[in-house]
Amino acid sequence: MAFKKVRGAIKGFIGSVKGDLNSITNNLDKKLASTGNKFDQRIADSLSDLLTGLTGIRTSNIPGISAEVLDMKGSNREARAKVLNNPTRGRASTSPSNKIGLAFPEDFRKENGSGQKLTNYIHFRSLERNVKDKTGEDIYDIFLYVPDTLQDNISVAYKEAEKGIIEGIVGATFGEESLGSQNSFREIERLIISGAPGGDLLKQSAGKGVNPLKFQLFDGVNFRTYAYTFNLRPKNLNEAKTIQEMIYAFKLSALPGTQGESNRIYTFPNEWAIRFRGPFKDHIDYPLVSICTGVEVNYADGQSFATMIDGAPASVGLTLNFTETTTLTRDKFKNKSAAFTNSGTDNREQSQENGSTLITTEDRDKVITAEKERAAEEAAAAEETE
Repeated sequence: MAFKKVRGAIKGFIGSVKGDLNSITNNLDKKLASTGNKFDQRIADSLSDLLTGLTGIRTSNIPGISAEVLDMKGSNREARAKVLNNPTRGRASTSPSNKIGLAFPEDFRKENGSGQKLTNYIHFRSLERNVKDKTGEDIYDIFLYVPDTLQDNISVAYKEAEKGIIEGIVGATFGEESLGSQNSFREIERLIISGAPGGDLLKQSAGKGVNPLKFQLFDGVNFRTYAYTFNLRPKNLNEAKTIQEMIYAFKLSALPGTQGESNRIYTFPNEWAIRFRGPFKDHIDYPLVSICTGVEVNYADGQSFATMIDGAPASVGLTLNFTETTTLTRDKFKNKSAAFTNSGTDNREQSQENGSTLITTEDRDKVITAEKERAAEEAAAAEETE
């Protein structure tokens, strides 16, 4: 009975299989699997071994993947990458500012076409300034390769303090500090007197001094600073133009504006959100919202000054310095900076969108709504390709 099932399953199968021997055995397994018992499976395994013996080709047990499936996966991957790499991703559609995306290098491919596109990169995102009229202002999404040095640090400050006699008396009067026994108190009283002019002789004669009881007192958290150095060597005139515009963007955004007829009022420069894109994103801590405190450009970054055909420098050194606008705390580190607690999410990016400015509940709700709409658009774009 089982033999009839097998014969029915493989009828017309020989001579109609396309592909290699793995395809033959995989398709054979599928047909025999429909007959549905262990005896038939043993027959399928035996036929597979027979084909292997006749052809001398060893087959694998890994199911074959059709070309259609591979093409579909590739299309889905490219569609998702296009959405994620969109320079204006996350920008509010109602923003009156001009949104500009710049990227260098265009890719890492050589002139012969070999190599691959940039997979990991650092994303500098200028945030809208806190001014009433933003119409016509340029805000930038700048994508650069990851520099050779990528560091951050946490530095906290302590100051030296001491528990002197006066501090001890204040603590005993208003707190739970103890000055010890009556004898100890008289001892301290003598030591206080020894602080008067000429008291050093009393200390010398008594062979005693005041123990200052020094200790380290927490004094705050230092602002974190970041420095990024890039060696920009354009491969064509288009990349040279991109480098020029990037330098312009960083310098422009670092400078204040002015208001009033006498230009006596400064308007604050742009703040920056510094992010990471690519597979390494979930392993690198983010800076908090920062300000650009320095833009250093070396137009002769090579061994000697050289230009391209249109006069653009052939090699440009760019160093950017940033300082965070707020000091780090445990909550900020956990929710806005650490990769460990934010892996696989966009929480850090969302926390940067508002900058360091205090906003109203209405403004905050608008930002949250814009982020939800962006996430829905990404999900829809990904579904369309599947």
